[in-house]
Amino acid sequence: MTGVGTMIRKLNKTALILALVHFVISFFTDRLIFEYVLLDFSTVKLALRSVEAWVVKAAFLVLLIALWQWIFWTVRHADRRFVKVASGYMILMAVLLLLTWPGIWRMDEFGILSSSVQLFPHFWQNYITSVFYIFSLMLIPVPAGVVVVQCICISLIAARIVTLCTEKGKEWWMIPVFLMFPVLDSNLYPIRMSLYAFLELLLIAELFFCWKEERRENSRSYWWGLTALAAVVTIWRTEAVYYLVAYPVLLLMLGKGRKYSRQILCYIILVVILFMPQKVGEKLTSGDQYELTSVVLPLVPLVEAAAGDGEEELLSSIDQVVNVEVTLQGAAEGKSGINLFWGDFNLSDEEAKFQRTYDDEQFSEFKSAFYKLVIKYPDVFLAERWQTFRDSSDLLENTTDLFVKDNVPNYAVFQSYPLSGPIHNELRTSVIKILELRDFQDYNIKRPVTDMVYSAVPAIVVLLAAAVVLLARRKWTPAVLVLTVFAKVPLVFLTAPSRLFMYYYSAYLIGYCLLFYAVCCVAGRRKQAAGQAEGKAEESHG
Repeated sequence: MTGVGTMIRKLNKTALILALVHFVISFFTDRLIFEYVLLDFSTVKLALRSVEAWVVKAAFLVLLIALWQWIFWTVRHADRRFVKVASGYMILMAVLLLLTWPGIWRMDEFGILSSSVQLFPHFWQNYITSVFYIFSLMLIPVPAGVVVVQCICISLIAARIVTLCTEKGKEWWMIPVFLMFPVLDSNLYPIRMSLYAFLELLLIAELFFCWKEERRENSRSYWWGLTALAAVVTIWRTEAVYYLVAYPVLLLMLGKGRKYSRQILCYIILVVILFMPQKVGEKLTSGDQYELTSVVLPLVPLVEAAAGDGEEELLSSIDQVVNVEVTLQGAAEGKSGINLFWGDFNLSDEEAKFQRTYDDEQFSEFKSAFYKLVIKYPDVFLAERWQTFRDSSDLLENTTDLFVKDNVPNYAVFQSYPLSGPIHNELRTSVIKILELRDFQDYNIKRPVTDMVYSAVPAIVVLLAAAVVLLARRKWTPAVLVLTVFAKVPLVFLTAPSRLFMYYYSAYLIGYCLLFYAVCCVAGRRKQAAGQAEGKAEESHG
C-alpha cells in the first residue's frame, strides 16, 4: 500500500484532475455510439452486463490517468526530434484521414465495431482488437475514432524509431519508409495487422538498440513495459506464438551477465493471462473455424489429387468435416477453398454446404488426414502455397464504393453512427486509388507497378540477406532478432487463408525499415569518413 501511495503522490495533480473530468464526460459521449447498460439489474443477464460495463469504465479511468500523465510528461521532457516527427506525421495522417473519411474500412472491421459498441469481444480478430476499439471509441465516440487513435499510436511509434536512429547519427533518413503508399494505406485501415506491425517493429527496434548501445537496466519501468509489449505481440497474431520462445532467448542474449529472470517469468505469466480469454472465447464462439480457414486453400487441390488416386480412407476422414463432393464440384467450377468456406453462409441447403456439423474428435481426424495428404502430395501442397504467396498483393474488398453502393449490409448498421459517411466520396475515392495504385476509371484495374509496390517479397529478401550477413559476421543477437521476424514468413506461407497483402505486412514494414536503416548506416559512415579525410587534409595543409 505504501508503494501505491507513493505512486499516487508522484502524479501530476493537474493531469489527474483533467483525467477525472474526462472520465465523467465520457459517460455522456459514450451515448453517441455505445449500447451498454450501467444500472440495470432486472435480470441476471443485464446485471452481468452492468458489472461488465463498470469494469470496462474502471479500466478506461486507469487508461485516462496514464494518458494524461504521459501527455504532461511529454510536453516537459520529450526529445524535440521525437515531438517534431510525431506531430508532423500526425498532421499528415490527419489530412489523409479527412480526405478518406471515415478511413479505409473493408469487411471484418464492421463486425468488430458492432461487437465493441456493446462491449462484446470479437474473438475472430482477437479480443485485444476489441479492447483497442472500445477504448478508442470511448476517447473519440465516432467510428473514425478508431482510425484516429490508431494513427496517433503509429505516429508515436514512427517517431520513436526515427529518434532511435537519429541518436546514432542517421539523420532523418528513416522517415521515407513511413511515407510509402502501402504504409499510409494500412495506417487508415482499422484492422489488427495495421497497428500490430508497428508494435512488432517497436519491439524489435528497442531490443536491437538495447544490444547496440549495451543499455543498462537504468529504468525498471522501461523493461517491464517492453515485457508487456512482447506479450501483446505474442498473443495478438496467431502466427507470432513462437515469440514465447524467441523473446526469453533474446533477453538471455541481451543479458550479458545481467539477470532478466523476473522479466521472463513476468512475460510468460502475461502471455498465459492474455491467451486464456482468447482460447476460451474462440471455443465458445467460432469453435475450430479459424483453424479451418488456415487449411482450406491447399485442401481443395489435395482432395482433387486424393480423389484421382482413390484415397478413400483419407477422404472419408476429410468428409467428416468438409463435404468432399462439394469440394470437388467447387474445384471443377474454379472456386477456391476460402470462397467455398464463406459461401456456406449464403446457403440454406445443408447438403450443398462446404462444411458439415462435426465434433472435436472428427476435427482431430480431419487434421490428421490433411497432414497425411500434405506428406503424400507435397508437390500439390507447395504449388498451391507458392501461388498464394506469389499473388499476396491483393487488398480485401473495394472500399471506394462501400459507402455509396446500395444493399451493403455492413454499412446499413455503420451509417447509424455519428459522422460515419464520407466528407466527399469522389475525393475519397481518388485518394484511395492513388494510395492503392489503381486505375482512376476502374478500381479493379491495377497499375503496372501495383503488385511490385504491394509485394512483401523485396522486404523478405532483405530480412533473409541481413540474417545471412549477420550470422557470417557472428553478430548473434541482431541475427536472432532478424530471424525472429523472418520466422513468421514460412508460418504465414504455410497457413495463409487468402492472397492478401496484410498477412505479410509485418515482415514488409520491418524489412523495409531494416533496408532504410542499412542505407542510413552506410551513408553515415561515408559522411564520417569524408569528414575525417577533410580534417586530415586541413591538418596537412596547415
